[in-house]
Amino acid sequence: MPSLRAVLESREKAALVRVQELRAEFERIRAALAEAEEVLNHRVIGLEQYLEALAEQDESVEVEAH
Repeated sequence: MPSLRAVLESREKAALVRVQELRAEFERIRAALAEAEEVLNHRVIGLEQYLEALAEQDESVEVEAH
């Protein structure tokens, strides 16, 4: 039968491994989130530019109509 110390050390090692795995997963998720946020920012800027261009186009059509 293993000693209490060996059992506790084994549990500590298992917990340490789990913490390391979760930290690695967290870093992968953080990187994916940063990438997704960058894509979102590009999409928002693109949509804003598109809407501004449409508004300018509408303004020039109204000026030409008068």
